Amino acid sequence: MKGFPKTLKTKDDYYNCLAMVAAGELAAVDLLAKIESLEKQRYIQCAIVSVAEEKKAVTVYYCDEAAPGMAFEAGGISGTITAVTHTQTDEAAAAGETGNDRTVLTLSKGITAENTAIGLEKAAAVAGMTADDITALKGVLKQYE
Repeated sequence: MKGFPKTLKTKDDYYNCLAMVAAGELAAVDLLAKIESLEKQRYIQCAIVSVAEEKKAVTVYYCDEAAPGMAFEAGGISGTITAVTHTQTDEAAAAGETGNDRTVLTLSKGITAENTAIGLEKAAAVAGMTADDITALKGVLKQYE
């Protein structure tokens, strides 16, 4: 095989690539980029409209998938969602819209006001790999950088 594989679908594919990195056949940075891309697939990215003053609640554009108990990640801070409320802004109501257009998430940990997005975990595993598997792969790849 020449070059980096175009698609990696299973845990075995990633471990085979890791073996190729160890053998010097692939660049560690390429595999790390694929792993980081895979890691992002675990999350639904929601744009933050506003952060509450106490920083334990955020308003995002409407997100039907949000649910209490979901894990979140924002700016290196992770925790769980403790409550979800769907709302409609006054502007949307004045325009005659009938559906919700915002979602308020109450968080177990405060985040910084500078955060522009929050990731809501939609899957504990992708390509057959859990967060621990991904962390382990990234740890091993540090040896080859």
